[in-house]
Amino acid sequence: MSTPSPPSPIDRTVDPPDSAAPNGEFVHALARGLAVIEAFSAERPEMTLSQVAAATGTSPATARRSLLTLQHLGFVRSVDRRFSLTARVLALGGSYLDSTNLRSFVQPVLAQVADDVEHTCSITVLDGNDVVYIAHAAAERPAFARHYVGARLPAHATSTGHVLLAALDPPDRAAFLARAPFARYTANTPTTADELSAILADVADRGHAVVVDTVEYGAAAVAVPIRGPQGRVVAALNSSSSSAPDDAVDSLLARLPALRAAATRIEAGLDRFPTLSRSA
Repeated sequence: MSTPSPPSPIDRTVDPPDSAAPNGEFVHALARGLAVIEAFSAERPEMTLSQVAAATGTSPATARRSLLTLQHLGFVRSVDRRFSLTARVLALGGSYLDSTNLRSFVQPVLAQVADDVEHTCSITVLDGNDVVYIAHAAAERPAFARHYVGARLPAHATSTGHVLLAALDPPDRAAFLARAPFARYTANTPTTADELSAILADVADRGHAVVVDTVEYGAAAVAVPIRGPQGRVVAALNSSSSSAPDDAVDSLLARLPALRAAATRIEAGLDRFPTLSRSA
């Protein structure tokens, strides 16, 4: 059975947030350039000018100026009137990781827990409707292609998304649930506010999330929260694997002690990383 791919960042317009509009400090040109970069994805690695304009909600003339500026700066290339990103875009994400020192601090812990449980492990944070991978350690067993630093997956259909959404303050959680119905990727994807609300309540009660075939068939994962110095959930740590074995859920639950121990190790050092500690 074929299923839709989890989305890359959704098409964006560049209207300023309400808080930025009155004082005139919102830089539309910068917002448009960032929207152009975010418009490219695994499903749209190359686009024409008109496709970029449609994806960003801007006019062709505006999209052209943004693309030519990004091309001049080395972030975009053009071949046969089709535009694509260059590897230089990776420097933007690298700046975030460098600013938090996550590479030197988190990666060894993540690599150790991936080795302990013999499955891929990742850390994500919440960004709008999605979770974003900020650290990743692959195990010897095959990992899913979408698990890499910078990847985005829908929060409502993922284990770390459930952990992060369950930790939101009630008004923020209610605001997220109000966005229902959510996209369906498999028969197991929660798509209604009631379905997701019940799952989040259970996750908040248990302190972990388990998903099987919710974002794509064949994918299963278990996740635990990572708390900042003030006790607030700032990230989520998961272990993922194939959902094929009959004991998939039992296998996932067996990894909880190792995941929780790793989360505790990370939490012990988060006071040194204020950028991540304040991310929630």
